[in-house]
Amino acid sequence: MTLTIGVIDYLNVQPVYYRLQERLAGRDVRFVYGVPTTLNRMLIDGEIDLAPISAIETARHADQLAVIPNLGIATLGAVKTVLLFSWMPDPAELDGCTVALTDHSATSVELLKALCRQRYGIAPRWRVTPQNLEEMLSRASGALLIGDEALIEGSLHRSIARRGVPHVFDLGDEWLKWTGLPFVFALWTVRRDRLHELAASGIVPALHAAKADGLAHIEAIAQGYAPRLNLPPGLLTKYLRDLRYDLTGWDLAGLERFLGLALPDMTPDALLAWQDEQQALAPLFAAALAPAG
Repeated sequence: MTLTIGVIDYLNVQPVYYRLQERLAGRDVRFVYGVPTTLNRMLIDGEIDLAPISAIETARHADQLAVIPNLGIATLGAVKTVLLFSWMPDPAELDGCTVALTDHSATSVELLKALCRQRYGIAPRWRVTPQNLEEMLSRASGALLIGDEALIEGSLHRSIARRGVPHVFDLGDEWLKWTGLPFVFALWTVRRDRLHELAASGIVPALHAAKADGLAHIEAIAQGYAPRLNLPPGLLTKYLRDLRYDLTGWDLAGLERFLGLALPDMTPDALLAWQDEQQALAPLFAAALAPAG
């Protein structure tokens, strides 16, 4: 039976998928591309079997899904691709204002809402819209962008909608200033009902090998991707090097803190990791929450 692998159509996943199709040549697998919200839905609906999906959606559907350990997209501080653009110089001034939310993201949307509730003490009016900064800021006081488009707009920092240059807040940086912790945006996640096929496929070792190879070829990845974004390769190289793909206990502590804010009724042990070598499930947060000894 064919295993279908989801791929976020952004620069930030390129290191983990570096030459992955070559590694899986001859295996019964296929690839599907999409933005995070599309892959979230497809994985939950059983249309794909494995994908890097929004961390919040992995937790919301923990009874159906399992996390592949040591694979994720996280940041310690500025992420450069999850940005709040605002006509107000202080996010706290967005209280009661309309903020346009990208329809590409789940985790980043919940991160912004948590920051507004808990850090800024405000209650904006939310409006989910297609991701287009000019359109968003023509009808709202703030706009949340993610992915490659956020990287472009954050780098250009251009005048928008004949109103001038908006203020920009990096949510990875805002989270670090508030909590002192890394933030995990995405997790490589598999459907629990396909674990037997996953174990037999060799996909997990191939993913880890592709990631190791990709991290050793960051400059080449950036050079190849730069024409797509029309941005300098050096900027893309730094962006990729600042991301965290090997999730440590510290990263998982940041994830546990976020999920406690976003899903306060969730039991942390409900989120399970797939241990490929043992072919068993184990609590994802065990290492992060274990007392130091």
